[in-house]
Amino acid sequence: MSERGKVVAILSYEAWRHPRAIKIARTLAKHGYKIKMWGARKPIHRGPRIIKALFNYIFTIIEVALLKADFYWVENVPDIIYIPLPILGRKYVYDRRSPWAKQVQLELGLKIANKLIEVIERFMIKHAQHIVVVSTSMKAEFNYQHPVTILPNYTEKSFIRPPTKDIRAELGIPATRKIFIYVGKLSKIEGTDLLIPIAKAIVGLNAELWIVGDGPARSIAEKLAKKFSNNVKWFGWVERAKIPDYILAADYGIVPRHKTPFSIFYSYEGVHKIGEYFAYGKPVIASGIAPSKYYLVVNPEKLPETIAKVAKGELEPPKLPRNFIWEKQCEHKVIEVIRLLENM
Repeated sequence: MSERGKVVAILSYEAWRHPRAIKIARTLAKHGYKIKMWGARKPIHRGPRIIKALFNYIFTIIEVALLKADFYWVENVPDIIYIPLPILGRKYVYDRRSPWAKQVQLELGLKIANKLIEVIERFMIKHAQHIVVVSTSMKAEFNYQHPVTILPNYTEKSFIRPPTKDIRAELGIPATRKIFIYVGKLSKIEGTDLLIPIAKAIVGLNAELWIVGDGPARSIAEKLAKKFSNNVKWFGWVERAKIPDYILAADYGIVPRHKTPFSIFYSYEGVHKIGEYFAYGKPVIASGIAPSKYYLVVNPEKLPETIAKVAKGELEPPKLPRNFIWEKQCEHKVIEVIRLLENM
């Protein structure tokens, strides 16, 4: 327990949408630390997109500068808003949950912006008291010259619970019909466009694609649900407490991502939805992420035919790992990191 009641600020741009930030906060609170949970309020809602984003970022940077705590646990997306911490000499843990700068460079392709993002990222790394990474591969991404802790993004034990309803029964779907579920944000980064050929591949098969989530690419889910109504269901955004009902009703979890130079950094350790599928014993079929003995991973262009083979019983994903639970594998690491900062 923290005898001195130290205050730890958990900073995450969209804190209440990021289970990782919430898990870290719960863990620290359980061990006697006082928690300040911070997320960006983004008060400017009108005006041109670039101007709106600029003013929201400025407002957010000021908020971060004024936030008082003994220690700060900072998620690295987006880095620029946390610049006040090293400038003001605050003690912080830099939690790299993704190769954000590399991903932005790939998407934007703007050399000047890319260079700025890279400089900010390295500045945050240089001045951090401790580095946390979400996967083994990310530990090798940089020569950090700092202590580094691997803290996987496994799901909490509390996420595993009995169903509140039988969705299959409600929808009249027989047990013999195979359901492939996608849970998460609908966006290009998350591979939502890859759901299009998957939907086409299972037409005529005794299978369905369930899409649980919302986001910028929601039009893809809407169109698929209308065009392939016999094989595709889109449930929209679902409250986190109810997501287990959908995963339990499914047979397989899918993780469709595009292959990029940074695919190696994404694995079962860091991709939260994989941990949720594992928690309910659902085999995983994926693309564009790091290979693993725990799931079936193929190139994105092979994903539709792979899912069709699984639907027809011609192929089966690997057996699942056990005990990949936050409390068993991760909680003690969170406490160890904060105690290191206390002793500095």
